[in-house]
Amino acid sequence: MKKKYLAIIIISVIVLAGLSGFLIYYFGFKGYLPECSEKPFTNYPVDMDRITSITPLGNLNPPAHTFPTDHMYFYTNITMYPDGFEIFAPGFLNIESIEKVEYNPPEGNISEDYTINFYACRNISGRFAHVNNLSDYLWNKVNGFGTVYGDSVDKYEVAGMNVTRYIKNVNLDVNGGISLGIAGLGGGYDFWLKDERIQLNWVNNVWTREFQHAACPLDYFTDLLKNNMTTFLKNYDNTPVFPANYCGRVDFDVADTAQGIWVRNGYTGRPEDNGLSLVYSNFNSSLGSISIGYAGNSTWDSRVYTFNPSGTGFKNRNFDEVINDGNVYFYLCKEFYSAHYTKVIFLKMITDRSVKLQFYDNGGFPLPADPRTYWNETKAIVYSR
Repeated sequence: MKKKYLAIIIISVIVLAGLSGFLIYYFGFKGYLPECSEKPFTNYPVDMDRITSITPLGNLNPPAHTFPTDHMYFYTNITMYPDGFEIFAPGFLNIESIEKVEYNPPEGNISEDYTINFYACRNISGRFAHVNNLSDYLWNKVNGFGTVYGDSVDKYEVAGMNVTRYIKNVNLDVNGGISLGIAGLGGGYDFWLKDERIQLNWVNNVWTREFQHAACPLDYFTDLLKNNMTTFLKNYDNTPVFPANYCGRVDFDVADTAQGIWVRNGYTGRPEDNGLSLVYSNFNSSLGSISIGYAGNSTWDSRVYTFNPSGTGFKNRNFDEVINDGNVYFYLCKEFYSAHYTKVIFLKMITDRSVKLQFYDNGGFPLPADPRTYWNETKAIVYSR
């Protein structure tokens, strides 16, 4: 009988140990992390002396980022600092995984770099991407990358570039101020932050699963650090953002209007590569932006066009006032003007969840004040959501 009871106890211990391991695997490490404080970050994430600008959320760079981007960019001057800048843990982090990422063809002059995925507390997770090299501290923890080390592999394509990720699970706790690596050899690095207490929504939430908890990383730093970093919020020519300290946004969709994100009918591949964003600039929130991915016309796709929006009429109308009313609206964008306007973008909603977009080039000749006579329904591209 004693042996029987001992066997039962041993089996119970094994089952409980296995269950504990399963719970850790299934629920991740969040349950073992501290509760989230309002300002968990007490250290700068990078060597700020080498940073020239920070790009707000919602950046547009089609076709890879046709939709408003859910992370920020920290940039340096590579002429002044060709060796980049050091990056640090901004506070306590549980590093969940580290990835080696390979690009084919290379992204600029970068053929591989690293991504660091972490939790700051139970509800806040993040990622540092385009890390050019890991610190000695991290290299001593990871040894190497590849299937021979037990890493999982993920392969996908973004805007014609093949990406291979070797993902190493590490479950590594680090304290604020610990050096994590070097970034900026290609100009900058990416900083994602996701707060599960935030829930953003779009008309079509299938495309935006990765964006739905996006947060401005600067909001999670202590006030002094945040205030210092917001002075770096600038566009590419170093003009400060408008309004001052604007950290951007990614969720613009307004149901039953043209405002928000769309995908071209009949697309193949990645939705965002074939997307359309009718949104507002992350550098100047008063400036309308039309971001076009692969539209099937190389003379005007894969670009961003900007304009000053209007609350009346058919010219440059606010996107949330363009509805399925049978009317054609037209946009004379800043990028179309030299001595006069010779190009125009037409927009028409045809159902509550589909629009038609047409680009028209008048061959260098000035357009009339109302160019809608050039609208051609059969040449327009249909987008839906």
